[in-house]
Amino acid sequence: MTSAQLHIVECILFDDYHYSRMSKTSILIVDDDRTTASVMQLHLDNFGYHIAGIASSAKEAINIARDLKPDLVLMDIRLGEGADGIDAALAISKHMNIPIVFVTAHSDSKTLRRAKIVNPAGFINKPLRESDLKTTIEFAINQNPKIVDKSLKGASIKRILEETYKLTPAEAKVLSMLLKYPELHSTANALNLALSTVRTHLKHIYRKTNTNSKLMLLREIASGPAAKLINKQLNENTNFKNWTDLTGS
Repeated sequence: MTSAQLHIVECILFDDYHYSRMSKTSILIVDDDRTTASVMQLHLDNFGYHIAGIASSAKEAINIARDLKPDLVLMDIRLGEGADGIDAALAISKHMNIPIVFVTAHSDSKTLRRAKIVNPAGFINKPLRESDLKTTIEFAINQNPKIVDKSLKGASIKRILEETYKLTPAEAKVLSMLLKYPELHSTANALNLALSTVRTHLKHIYRKTNTNSKLMLLREIASGPAAKLINKQLNENTNFKNWTDLTGS
């Protein structure tokens, strides 16, 4: 990559673009137990998701899903009298193509056989554990490209990099400064960090991006899985060319 190309990429990454706030993934909670529904709502709020609604019956769940079109549904299987969560999930999945995560205390073989017909995005056992809820939702979202694209729509480029490569906020900050100031001591000074700390973060960044040098890292960012989303942002907000034109390939 030429110095001119490197300079263009640097400008793209670090000019102060003012993107709109990241669109939140919307989740519908379906549970006939108010306490459980409230606990899930609290956790989802803490995770940063948008609550599309809370339903306590199959009919209500189908109506809310049809009207509000959430990105994901957390569905309790047992919903009292009438149709159960599996019935609701079948309708929602078939007619609205919305992924379902079952949340249930019932794991008998008959129930599981019925639930598997829905081809759910995941299962969460009750009693709820915050870690299970968080991990299962993240897995379900990552398996659905439409949700991923929406969740990153309007996001900053640094946010896209963080999400794509599963960088920690600290790693994303170091990566940003490294691309702007390639010398490690300059990055350390800019972030007011010890040089050893920057080296440790860089080691993690290399591992997560499957690279082993700053040049490889830049090429990965410009042509890797984040490039499509980044290019979309740039096309909407700047007049720069595609990132693939900047790699020299």
